[in-house]
Amino acid sequence: MELSKNIPPNVINNSEDINEEFNNFMHKVNEVNRIVKNLASKDKDVQKRADEEARRYLGEDKEILYEHFDEENVSLTVSSSKTLVNRKALEDDKNRNPDEMSKEAFMDEMSRDADRRYKEKQIRREKMETLKKQATLAFRRGEYEKALVLYNKAIDQIKDSVTLYNNRALTYIKLGFLDKAKHDLTEWALRINEDCLKSWLLLAKVNFLDKKTKEYENSVFEAKKRNPDKIDFIEEYLTEIRLEELG
Repeated sequence: MELSKNIPPNVINNSEDINEEFNNFMHKVNEVNRIVKNLASKDKDVQKRADEEARRYLGEDKEILYEHFDEENVSLTVSSSKTLVNRKALEDDKNRNPDEMSKEAFMDEMSRDADRRYKEKQIRREKMETLKKQATLAFRRGEYEKALVLYNKAIDQIKDSVTLYNNRALTYIKLGFLDKAKHDLTEWALRINEDCLKSWLLLAKVNFLDKKTKEYENSVFEAKKRNPDKIDFIEEYLTEIRLEELG
């Protein structure tokens, strides 16, 4: 398959930092959990250190903490009429140093910020839907380079959509970038939803085109194992792959 030579390197390389981004996200989640736990500690020294860390995160480094906090598997229960804080309990806490931040105050601040970021994400999701429609239209017209640019922009808005990674992977396949397609499927789509049939079938197609027999067979096995009620459909799709290659 002939590769397109007109695509700028930044267009095809912007998904290569997945492992670093994913690890950074998990590190931030663990940091939040650790701070919350230490704020509730009975050890005054531990509590004091946690207070300093909490203030740092909620102060000048606030954006570092919340960069992806509400975008993956972490969620906070927030509504416009209720927070996670029992304000009466805070007022009655006579034993706490007023200069120290309580666990409840820390979570209250996080709740407000998570609510704000949730609303911001809703706006980004609307932008993503518009870009996705434009990308899909370009793909159907055979304008694969344009579709790729638009899918990249859509993913910049929302990073946890299986559909976007599947669609971008298919675009990469059309352009001949099999490694890029495999990366989107294994490091993104199947991490978000390990049972997604379309992801496994696209991965099977990538491995078939790349002459990776064992990996192809494994992809087919996983697709059938996770979707036993779709065996006939899977077989039809695999037949289409083989016919496309012959044609």
